[in-house]
Amino acid sequence: MRRVRLLVLIAIASSFAMSATAASAVNPPGNNGTVKVDNLAIDGQPNANEPHVGCLFDIEWYGFDANAVSQVTFETQPPTGSRVLKTDTVLLDGDDASGGGSPAGLDADVQYKLQFNSTDYLQPQQGYHVYLTVNTTGSSGSDVKHKVFWVTDCIYGGGG
Repeated sequence: MRRVRLLVLIAIASSFAMSATAASAVNPPGNNGTVKVDNLAIDGQPNANEPHVGCLFDIEWYGFDANAVSQVTFETQPPTGSRVLKTDTVLLDGDDASGGGSPAGLDADVQYKLQFNSTDYLQPQQGYHVYLTVNTTGSSGSDVKHKVFWVTDCIYGGGG
C-alpha cells in the first residue's frame, strides 16, 4: 500500500513537471525572437528578410518576450561608408513569446525611411549598404540581432 501511494505521488509530480516543461516550450525565455526586413507592405508574415528594399521599408519583430524594448540602430556599411543613420526605441507588445514563427508571433512593425547624404557612396547596381543592430531586453543570452541589406530609390537628404 505504501508503494502504491509513493507511485501515485511520483506520477502526480511527474505530470506537473511535464506540464511546466510544455508551457515553457511554448513560451521559452531569453533570446527567442527574430527581426525581419520587409519591403513596405506589412503582411504580418515572418517570411520577409528581403535583402533589397526601397527607401521606405518595414522592420518586423516576431516571438519576443512580453513588453520587451528594442534599441534600433541603422548604420551605413562599406562600401556605402561608416556612420550612424538613425536610432530608435521600439516597445514590443504585451503577449508572450509563443507563435514566433507565425503571424500570431508578430510583436511590432515599424516603418522606416533612412536619409543619406553626399558622403555616402551609392553603389549603382545595389543602392546603399545598411547594417541594422537591434538590442532587445529580456534575454538570458545575447540580446543582439543584426541584419545587413541594401536600400534603393533614395535621394540625398532623405526620401525616395
